[in-house]
Amino acid sequence: MQIPDTLCINGKQYQSDELGQFAVALTQSDEVWLKDSGSFILEWLSPKPEIQVHTSGSTGEPRLISHSKLAMLESAAATGKILGLQPGQTALLCLSTKTIAGMMMVVRAMLFRMNLVFIPPTGSPLQQLSADAQIDFAAMVPAQVFNSLNDEKDAGMLSRIQQLIIGGGEISKSLEERIMAMPNSVYATYGMTETITHIALRRISGDLRSESFTALPGINLSSDERGCLVIEAPKIIKQPVITNDLVKFTGPFSFIWLGRYDNVINRGGQKIFPEAIERKIAGHINCRFFVTGVPDEKFGEIPVLVLESTDISDAEKIQLLDKLKALCDRGEAPAKVFTFERFVETSSGKVNRRMTTKL
Repeated sequence: MQIPDTLCINGKQYQSDELGQFAVALTQSDEVWLKDSGSFILEWLSPKPEIQVHTSGSTGEPRLISHSKLAMLESAAATGKILGLQPGQTALLCLSTKTIAGMMMVVRAMLFRMNLVFIPPTGSPLQQLSADAQIDFAAMVPAQVFNSLNDEKDAGMLSRIQQLIIGGGEISKSLEERIMAMPNSVYATYGMTETITHIALRRISGDLRSESFTALPGINLSSDERGCLVIEAPKIIKQPVITNDLVKFTGPFSFIWLGRYDNVINRGGQKIFPEAIERKIAGHINCRFFVTGVPDEKFGEIPVLVLESTDISDAEKIQLLDKLKALCDRGEAPAKVFTFERFVETSSGKVNRRMTTKL
């Protein structure tokens, strides 16, 4: 596969030399997001066969890894095949190009000769577009979708994006319920920096919505002795990726995500998945939170609720625990409430459960 070196940005087509000059100009901007975009384009146009990118740090310390440009193109091709991306369509870049997700939006636009609309990667990106803007394909994080749905103009524009993929964090149950009624094709993604963004999609809007993720073409799935997902994608990654994600297979190429192996709570032999509890109780808590396990003399370990708040009395904690018992299965309900003024976050803004729990 040939490395593309042309790109249409905001309606203007840039050939190789012009694109390089444009990228240099971006790196001289005072805006960080433009500098980052220019730097990535220059790295893509360079003769180096690989691109370096930092992992998010959600499962450990962030680290620098390399992906070949050919592998990134293979990943882009698989996404385009599933979503039916076409030349001349408009793609929206509203993610930082310091992340693999932002980089891949540029690569997809190059490969499929799409018009790439550049806007700052803010929490409410659609506010920067005109009301009549037509976007065929976009990638967002859950917070951007949430903010867009809370603005009437942005919500209308969001529903007109033909193909929308959402990644970078778990989609809450309440947000997914709002997305279900949207008329366009909206997908949750499963993947990570190590797999060059997503390797599976789950439709979450319309009649075709599903609880299962379906792998992209060329992706083979299996599980290890723990029940964790193993990903093989010879055209994208050199070695199989052994994840810490517990899954339930619904077919040879489809699965339901249960939660993280390292988050599982063992309550007297009963395996409890914190992420499943969090989905059940999300609509009843109005601050950031997570469920984790703490040592217990009787059961070995019990689930507890950790709130990013210090403004809750002991009486309110008891009331909350009673309410959660009605929402959870036997043994699942958090037994205690802990509060924390500010959660520890990863470099990408996700809650670092392990470090927060330690503190």
